[in-house]
Amino acid sequence: MIRLGIPSKGRLKKQVEKFFLEKGLELVKVGSSREYLAEFKEEKKIQIILLAASDLPLEIKKGNLDIGITGRDLVFEKILDWQKWVVELQQLGFGNADLVIGVPQFWIDVNHLDDLDEVAYFFRKKYSRCLRIATKYQNITREFLIDKQVTNFEIVESQGATEGAIVNGIADVVVDITSTGETLKQNKLKTIEDGILLKSFAGIFMNKRWYKKNKSDLVLKNFLDKVF
Repeated sequence: MIRLGIPSKGRLKKQVEKFFLEKGLELVKVGSSREYLAEFKEEKKIQIILLAASDLPLEIKKGNLDIGITGRDLVFEKILDWQKWVVELQQLGFGNADLVIGVPQFWIDVNHLDDLDEVAYFFRKKYSRCLRIATKYQNITREFLIDKQVTNFEIVESQGATEGAIVNGIADVVVDITSTGETLKQNKLKTIEDGILLKSFAGIFMNKRWYKKNKSDLVLKNFLDKVF
């Protein structure tokens, strides 16, 4: 039995269901209404487990799932050195979004990372504090900014509506995922030209150890042939 994890709710869940249906694999719910289990109508050797998209990466890493479909951004954020633990098998044609830096629109002279670094230095010198960056993506943000030699910043954890963190006085800058940029604009934010941290999409990911042991398994091969 192959354990396949998919998102339990939201737009991504609907996109995954549509993707499989187009491949001739119809998903149906099994068990009680409280159980997060499903199966393919025509394929009984794959168990579907419904989980929050953000929980899927760690469950794949731990081996509780053999395969999972989730956002690339979540895999990068949740699993440090993710390539040691997970195989990125296939990019899917949906769930595309960018992880970007958003700054206030009235910062008219801040259009590049060098400008942002200067603002951070200014905050340190004038206000004796770091530039505050609100994000759900702490690991990706920290690694990106350090690599780009941006200094004098601190990350503020955000689990709610990140775009509102500046208006609420929680942060000076945000890093968030966006498909169209419309939510950023509505919150009077703009992106900077070299401020894309990651281009994300929905993908099929596998536990690396499991894949090495089972890549010749007929059930897996048949499933992948249908999907690809």
